[in-house]
Amino acid sequence: MKKFIYLIFLIIILLVTFATLYLSIVGIETSKFNNLIIKEIEKKDSKINLELEKIKIQLDIKKIQLLITTINPEVLYENIKIPIKEIKIFTKISKILKSKSEVSQIDFTIKKFKIKDFQKVATRIKPSNVKTFLLNNLSGGEIKKALISLNTDKDFKIIDYKVSGVVKKITAKIKNNFTIKDISFNFAVDNSLTLINSINASYEGILVSNGSINLQQKKNIEVKGKFNTQFSLKEDQLIKFFKKEKFFKENKINVKGTLFHEFNLKTNKSLKVVDYNYKSSGNISQSKIILKNNFKKIFFEKPIKKIIFKNTKIDFELNKKNKNLLLFEGLYSTDSLNYKKFNIKNNFNKKKQTYFIDLNLGINFFFDIINFKTDSKKQSNIKSEFTIKNNKFFFKTIDFTENKNFISIKGLVLNKESEVESLTNVKLSTFNKKKENNNFKINFGKKIFISGKKYDSTHLLKVLASNNKSDSLINFNSEIEIKLKKLITKSKMNLNNFNLIGLVEKGKFNKILAKGEFTEGNYLDISLKKDINNKKILEVYSDLPQAILGDYKFFEGIREGKLLFNSISDNAGSVSKLTIENFKVTQAPTFATLLTLADLGGFADLVSGQGMSFDILEINFRDNDNLTTVEEILALGTSLSLQMDGYVEKKTGLVSLNGALVPAKTLNNLVSKIPVVGNILIGDKVGEGVFGVSFKIKGLPGQIKTIVNPVKTVTPRFIIRALEKRKKQ
Repeated sequence: MKKFIYLIFLIIILLVTFATLYLSIVGIETSKFNNLIIKEIEKKDSKINLELEKIKIQLDIKKIQLLITTINPEVLYENIKIPIKEIKIFTKISKILKSKSEVSQIDFTIKKFKIKDFQKVATRIKPSNVKTFLLNNLSGGEIKKALISLNTDKDFKIIDYKVSGVVKKITAKIKNNFTIKDISFNFAVDNSLTLINSINASYEGILVSNGSINLQQKKNIEVKGKFNTQFSLKEDQLIKFFKKEKFFKENKINVKGTLFHEFNLKTNKSLKVVDYNYKSSGNISQSKIILKNNFKKIFFEKPIKKIIFKNTKIDFELNKKNKNLLLFEGLYSTDSLNYKKFNIKNNFNKKKQTYFIDLNLGINFFFDIINFKTDSKKQSNIKSEFTIKNNKFFFKTIDFTENKNFISIKGLVLNKESEVESLTNVKLSTFNKKKENNNFKINFGKKIFISGKKYDSTHLLKVLASNNKSDSLINFNSEIEIKLKKLITKSKMNLNNFNLIGLVEKGKFNKILAKGEFTEGNYLDISLKKDINNKKILEVYSDLPQAILGDYKFFEGIREGKLLFNSISDNAGSVSKLTIENFKVTQAPTFATLLTLADLGGFADLVSGQGMSFDILEINFRDNDNLTTVEEILALGTSLSLQMDGYVEKKTGLVSLNGALVPAKTLNNLVSKIPVVGNILIGDKVGEGVFGVSFKIKGLPGQIKTIVNPVKTVTPRFIIRALEKRKKQ
């Protein structure tokens, strides 16, 4: 009997086990419960219309629940078809045993769901920013597959949910003319965590790949993310990014590279930002800027037509603590051949930006005012630290080095008009052809004090006379004192023990008293003052004229003599007079040299090799912003006399001069003393001689032509002016 009972018990166990395994693995297919399921679902939401085929009932051993599954149901939500592939409904066995049905979980597997169809469903959602974005900003693409799992209570209310799926090829319009295309990603969402990974997208030549976003909702809402970008941008694409930047519109720019991005954002429940941090790093493999207008500054030896960058490392960080960073480090070139290192670092916050620049020079700079030129073949470097605040540049340091050469500037402040507002000091030491040509310093305190061993003034007059007028020093109002042991001049006649005291107002000299010594007994004196009418009166005296006139071709070859220059100027212009006495010319024009052979004195001068002798040269001219008017140039020599007048246009450089040469002056004098014959040839008035040459010089720079008429009576005015000078002597 016992064996029989054991056998029955064993059979029951086996049948239960078999039934359990069968229900959990295979299940039972039936359509008897279809109407019951449809009625229960429609009872919970009348907007849903459901048609089912056969359903499968299985046992979920883990959850001790019955699993009801249906494949390819017809689901309509307000007459919109939902492409559901499978529905799984979990119900508690304990409730069924009590003749009650209670759904604890529903899983939906959705197949391809086009975004345009999804938007039709979204119109039934309550108004929200999310709904507005879904309806107005998304287009194209599809939800390729999705799994929705809903946990419900006894009243069929959702108490928990999980959603996962794959999205492909969506287009999102963020702002006007800002559209992201080909958006694809995987996602998994529940009531506390959102995971999005495998993000790929594109925007105007920028490809986004391998992106991920992690959103957690705890005490705060925290969003973490990372993604890669690959870009190859040309000028038209960059213009779209930087519409307001004139630089991108005027120049041809292209850039190619890759970047890795990381971000972290924390907000409270009301979406107020608590903390944020964004980092980006990568490499710009290639970038080129072709300038529409060649970048030409007075200190560049050659204009810059293009700038090429390669292997440029980028690091960028932005955070709420204002510890921000932007770093560029790599190679640059202006000729596609010689690449030089550069490093630009920017620590910035809301109030100011601090830059650190360290770069090797790839082009030659020429500083006329100190006669110094860099050599790109040598290792030369510029380092600078400066801040930008309220549209002003505050340079803590600017340091240039090249072998023994160095220039150091400290405490420079520039306003938005590039005017110097203040400066602490300048120190420099430079070499020209291995010889030191500058060694001095400038201190800016209560007064400007310049002191040192040497200053190369070779191009000083050229700089002062240039048309590139600058008001960069307009904010300087101070006394000035200069003490230099040696000034190097273009004529190589160095000026020793140069001392100057003066007054600078609005960046210009208003008072000067200066003196220096060329050689023993040969001096330079400079005086500048204002008269009662507020006009500037400048006087320059030099025992060696060539030291002052070395920059002017007109005065090439002048030797010996004494120079006196007087000028009276105001805002309207200036009236000036230059006088040189008892000098020689060793490089006179060819036709003037030939004419001197007609005079025995001139022939003697040429044979001696000491040049033509002149008693006096006097130049009277007026100057304004547009024109230099030469009222008269008069030169009287033992073998040749010259008279000229005309003008020079400053804007075009057009030269127009008329004049006359009188060679063989001694012969003219002899003829004028012969009775009767002298009156016929010379005339009753002194100066009406026949031995003269008229000429005209006219043209633009590089195209100047000289026309000579070798036989013409000299004008009486010329002779009268010559006699006046003779009488004074």
